[in-house]
Amino acid sequence: MTERRRRTLLSAALHAVSHAVAVVYCLTTLAEPHRPLMLGAYGCGLVAGVAGSWVATRVTSKTWSYRVSSTLLLITLVVAAVGALGDGGVSSPAALGFVTTAVFVASYTPQLRLMLGFEVLILGTYLLVAVAGPPAPRGHVFVYLAGMLVLVSVCSTQTRALARQRSQLRALASLDPLTGALNRRGLAELARFLFRAGCRPGPSLLCLDLDDFKLVNDRLGHAAGDDLLRRVVAATREVLRGGDAIARIGGDEFVVVLADADTEAARSTAARIEATLRPLTSVSVGTATAPFDGDTLDRLLHAADQRLYRVKQQRGRAGGRLLADGGGGRG
Repeated sequence: MTERRRRTLLSAALHAVSHAVAVVYCLTTLAEPHRPLMLGAYGCGLVAGVAGSWVATRVTSKTWSYRVSSTLLLITLVVAAVGALGDGGVSSPAALGFVTTAVFVASYTPQLRLMLGFEVLILGTYLLVAVAGPPAPRGHVFVYLAGMLVLVSVCSTQTRALARQRSQLRALASLDPLTGALNRRGLAELARFLFRAGCRPGPSLLCLDLDDFKLVNDRLGHAAGDDLLRRVVAATREVLRGGDAIARIGGDEFVVVLADADTEAARSTAARIEATLRPLTSVSVGTATAPFDGDTLDRLLHAADQRLYRVKQQRGRAGGRLLADGGGGRG
């Protein structure tokens, strides 16, 4: 279940629970005026909450999530207004429905502008009930409004602070701490996004392996090796487009993801990366393009890795021939 669906389900469930509490309140005060009207209103709210919970389990888009939540909010405001007017106005216990609604909206509405719009609607409805209903004690409306504004401010601030922290944690969980490139988890998340609409020509993957990286660590130390890795990622990013990405999946192994790139574009980018990194280090590159080389991340990685291996073999044989030719000349 997605986060959006969970949030919508929670909204509907709390909607149902709050109206169930209001129904119990009416049943315990049946001797008071207007209870049949209030029971009918709160009963409709309870049914709407149950129905919303059922719909929430089938929500598949952000648009439908907002529609469900907005509909439940409007129903809640109408029911709260009817209940408060029937129970004696804004000074009645039923007016607490406005407070709980305002707090919930501040705590669970992710978009700031949408949250502010809902809060204005809630406070405006409360003021409308204050004007239309029986007079409240002097200062009551002011204290109620001030209290709601304080609660909304506190809840909204805390909610957005927690959202920022969760966002930062998600980002850290998807990034390689040394180079800032994606890690395996980040690469998998990006692949799910790229492959979810089906494979057309692209995306393409480039598997990069730094040649003789172990010698850098052995001769110059691990600090020099770490610095080289960071410089490789920075230089590679200069070649890539905005929608492309680089991931570090091993010690000196990288994967470049090219969105909407065919085979020719992948080879061209691989050549540019090799040329860009040449002043820093020698690199071997293997390429693969969907759907020709595979329609999943694992299949593309396998195909690109096989080509990378063949590139290294060819370079090894070429190096061996050069050594042999040089040895013969010296003899």
